[in-house]
This record gives sequence, C-alpha cells and structure tokens, in this order.
Amino acid sequence: MGLASKLAAAQANPNYYGPPGGAPQGAPQGAYPGQAPPGQYPPSGPGGAPPGGQKAGAPGAYQAPQYQAYSGGPGGKPPGGPGGPAPYGAPQGQQPMGGPAGGPGQVNPQQYMQVLQQTVVDNKIQNFFPPQRLDQISRTISNQIDRLRQGWNLPLEVAVDFVKLALFDIIIYIDDSGSMAFEEGGERIKDLKLILERVAFAATLFDHDGISLRFMNNDLARNNITQPAEIEQIISQVQFKGLTPMGTSLKTKVLDPLVLGPARSGGLQKPILIITITDGQPAGEPESAVQDAVRSASDELARTQYGSGAVSFQFAQVGNDLRAREFLGRLDRDPRVGHLIDCTSNYEVEADEMSKSSPPVNLTVELWVRRYLYITISAIERLTEEILVD
Repeated sequence: MGLASKLAAAQANPNYYGPPGGAPQGAPQGAYPGQAPPGQYPPSGPGGAPPGGQKAGAPGAYQAPQYQAYSGGPGGKPPGGPGGPAPYGAPQGQQPMGGPAGGPGQVNPQQYMQVLQQTVVDNKIQNFFPPQRLDQISRTISNQIDRLRQGWNLPLEVAVDFVKLALFDIIIYIDDSGSMAFEEGGERIKDLKLILERVAFAATLFDHDGISLRFMNNDLARNNITQPAEIEQIISQVQFKGLTPMGTSLKTKVLDPLVLGPARSGGLQKPILIITITDGQPAGEPESAVQDAVRSASDELARTQYGSGAVSFQFAQVGNDLRAREFLGRLDRDPRVGHLIDCTSNYEVEADEMSKSSPPVNLTVELWVRRYLYITISAIERLTEEILVD
C-alpha cells in the first residue's frame, strides 16, 4: 500500500494509525507527536539522534529539521525591535509571537515582515527584494496563514515559517520513468499526485504566480499552476516510460531555460526552489550528472548579480526502492553538492525511524506530508550553509 492509499485509509478510519491525530497518549494538545516545545518536529532517530549515525545538526540524508519559528535570529528569536522592522543586517531582538503586538495566537504584518527580512539577509537575496517589496508581501499574507493553519491544523509557530515560500518561485521536477507506473501497482504515481497537490496548495497561498512542472522524459511543461485540482489533469497527460535522466534533464529542462537563462539576461525575478520527486537512481547518463548540474549552476549564479542563493534544491523519494534511498543518501553527503541540497526519504522509511525514537513517535501519513513540505522550507534555510561553505 502506497502513501496515497494509506492516507485514504487513515481518513476513512481515524484510528488507523493509533490515537486521533497520530499523537501518543499524553501528548500536548496542538503539538506534533513527540515534540517538547510547540513548533518543534520530532526526532528522527533512536534516542532523538538524526538517522544514519549523523551528527546532530549536520547536513545529511533524511534529517528531521530542528524547528525554530525564527531560525535566523540569535537563540531563535525574530529580528527587529518593538519600534518597527529592522533594516537588512540590523541588530536582532523583539517581542515574541503572540505577545501584545499581535494578540494571543495572532501575528501582525510587522512580524511577517521580520521573518521575510531575516530570510532575505540569511540567503543574501537582497537584490531580489528591496524593503518596499517585502512590505507589500507581508501585508497580504495574513489570510493565507489562517487558511494554511485551518487546512493542515498547524500550530501558529509552524505555519508562520511557511511565509518564506512567498520569496521563491517553485519548480517541481518529476521523474516520469517507466518504474513509476509498473512498480508497486501504480502506487508511486498516486503518491506523486498527493505530494504535488499538497505542495501546490501551500505554495500558491503565498505565490500567486503558482508553481511550474517539468518532467525528466516528457516534454510536457506547465507553468502558473494555482489550483491543486489542475494536478490530476496534467498528470493524466503524462506517459510514464523510459529511464531516469535526472541530471541531464535537470540541466536542459530546468536550470538552463528557467534559472541560468534569465540570470544571464538580468531577468530573474525571484530565487528558484527546485523540488525533484523521484522513485529511483539516475539511469542513462553519467554517474555524476546530477552533481555536475547542481554544482555548475551554483558556481555560475555566484558570478552574477543574484548570487548562488538564487537557486536551491530539494530531492524527495516516492516508492520503496532501496537503490533510490541509497542514491539520495550519497547525494546528500556528497562533498561537492551536499551542502547545496536537502533530501528526504519516503514515508515508510521515516515512519520506521521515528517509531524507534525515544519516546516512540507515531508518524501518520498526514503528518509526513506536512513535514515533507516543512523540509522544503528547510531547503531554503540550507542556502545559508552553501553561502558560508563557498
């Protein structure tokens, strides 16, 4: 049974994955299972350590992000001050969310502005966002936060971090190889649709231009997707066949025309977040094609007015192919590009890892989908590491 089928079963039977909401008995109301302070995702390995023997906090395969509502400020505090938003690079510090400025359980536009400012500073993308543009964005997203909280039953502290999506154009780069159709009885395509619909819902709340889709084999290209319902219609047009030219098509169908081309001409409007969804390892191309494409793009952007922070990469697995999991693990640890990307495993792998944590965490399908998109936000944060390494 794939991810989509498990989610359908969970919706039909609320107790399919244990206690309501997937929280262990005694978990705090409104908190994610296994979390201590509100807003922090559960640990992803035994004893609370990251999986795979990684060091805590080190970039690596399938690491659960340690959530802080305002990760860029000292001690996790948001930037700015009580008197108003701080300019780029100004000293940090202000009232916590939910204090007198925003009221209980509320965030005002000034606080959204501070989240956006810190993301811009951390990722050195000031050329894209002069302060007046950020101010315009911050004043239009309050209703979207409410919709996201209601739609996904998120704590305020977690939902606020999703405003960072307003700063990025999102391209979903899809594996349409034959294995997507014939392995696991077609469950991988169902899982793909589910992830696409959830990403489209959250991303388009904050980016009215919508998301773009590109495929590894098929020449079908779609832009400005703003409704999750469009996903079904688009995927129905795709023939899933062929190999997995992940790096080759990443360069020719995504990076060259949608990122590097506009950057060369001075027409890149926003930083780009590329989310690759795959069920296997690359095939039909040189072994280093993915790494070469990622490294080359980052190096070229570093020589432009936009900087290397103009693109970030997220890789996610659907299906249970062990070789795909191993490939993503190697990619995430690669000394050339590991600091430029984030990878996440499939639901079954992460559910197993979290069940072995202390205390054990019951990772429901719905929570995994939400966590997956939160890791997309983590990919944005990893841009700062890339800047520091280079």
